[in-house]
Amino acid sequence: MVSTLIVRPAAPGDLSDMVDLLVQLGYPARREMLGGVLDTLLGDPSHAVLVAEHPGDGVVAMIAVSSRPVLRLQGWLGTIEELVVKRGMRDRGIGDRMVQHVKGLATERGWTRLETAVSSTRESSRRGFLLSRGFAIDECVTYHWGMLEGRQQAPSVREPRSEMV
Repeated sequence: MVSTLIVRPAAPGDLSDMVDLLVQLGYPARREMLGGVLDTLLGDPSHAVLVAEHPGDGVVAMIAVSSRPVLRLQGWLGTIEELVVKRGMRDRGIGDRMVQHVKGLATERGWTRLETAVSSTRESSRRGFLLSRGFAIDECVTYHWGMLEGRQQAPSVREPRSEMV
């Protein structure tokens, strides 16, 4: 456990560290793109971006959350969008501190639910990181449309075949 960890709101000066952390998650983060997104998130009270700083090591973790009202919940849903701890600093309780901090934020803000989507191939998923912190596995499947991310080709459009009965 890292006892001298400081969890604080992210600032524009953290951008280089945040790019490095997102790259460690496997995303092709680009500083110029991330800067604009970070500015938007920092200016919007329905979002929070936090970093963990450790003396001598600098920024060692990041967590980003968003929230929105959801009719089916009749309240606000908080979503952990990203959570990453720097390589070499993992398994020291830093991820736990970040999640606990966000759970406190969710309680303060009166959110009905806090959730996240995690790839089943991630090490944290295989180890049951979130399960051991009070989260439950939902029976939902996440679908995404990635055309705007530039990662998928547009599906071919076929004319529907009329079936003769």
